[in-house]
Amino acid sequence: MKIHIRNRTIRPSTRKEQSKYRIQVKKASVNDLILIFIDHESKDFRVIYKCNGSLFENTDSIYFIDISTEGNIEILWKCQDQPELVPLTGNKNIDLDLYK
Repeated sequence: MKIHIRNRTIRPSTRKEQSKYRIQVKKASVNDLILIFIDHESKDFRVIYKCNGSLFENTDSIYFIDISTEGNIEILWKCQDQPELVPLTGNKNIDLDLYK
């Protein structure tokens, strides 16, 4: 099992509203773990999603858009099967050993 980490920053200063953000993982095996860290360039926002390599069996990319309303940011995945949101602890850390 390999762990693939992808980082994306939401950048409204350089992207149009409703722009898609791409998560690309080439040659992932079914048992691989994919961790996706998403933050915002100017707001206190950070979320982590996880999925296994089976999400990338038929494609090497999935996409999301961000929807910002009244200070809230929502991630909307543009794929049928979606990564799972990882609950953050108070210190916003994730223990990678939990996934080995």
